[in-house]
Amino acid sequence: MKKFLLVLVGVLFINIVSSQEEKRNLYSGGMLIVQPGMTIATNEHQDIRHMSTAVGGILRLYFCDYLTAGLYGGSQKTSYPTAGSKNSYFNLGYGGAFFGYSRQIHKFRYTASLYAGMGAISNLHVSSQAENHLTDADLYKVSTFLYSPIFSVDYALTRRIYATCQVVCLTGKYNASQFYNPVLQLGLLFSR
Repeated sequence: MKKFLLVLVGVLFINIVSSQEEKRNLYSGGMLIVQPGMTIATNEHQDIRHMSTAVGGILRLYFCDYLTAGLYGGSQKTSYPTAGSKNSYFNLGYGGAFFGYSRQIHKFRYTASLYAGMGAISNLHVSSQAENHLTDADLYKVSTFLYSPIFSVDYALTRRIYATCQVVCLTGKYNASQFYNPVLQLGLLFSR
């Protein structure tokens, strides 16, 4: 009987101690709302080096203590001037999967991962226009494979809500040359 009570007390003690450990997250996801960036690309007419704005989202699944995988996507828009117009643009829509390392230390979560996916580029280059009428313009539409590192730091505002800051550099092929889109992304993630 003493052995039974001793085992029962031991099991209860272990159960109480393990239930007090910090619960780890299963997943987090949300919107990346503020995304200033820089588009660096070339078309047949000029080099494009201009600021971009964007919106996007991310869904991360956490497993095996330090690993993460999930889905990531968004839309980048860059307006740039040409010699004959201020209405040219370079748009990039993208989506795909990522895999990486994630570690939570107190209220901070640090994540480093690699993204790969597909993207669609739409580039309207306006060489000249008369008021609202385009007199000479070229529209390029291309699908491309994209890849990027993703580095992020999340801060727990509550147990379920995190503020996130990410740095990415979307890279792909456009008109037989590389294009780059480094971006700082700020947003909110909801976690479980």
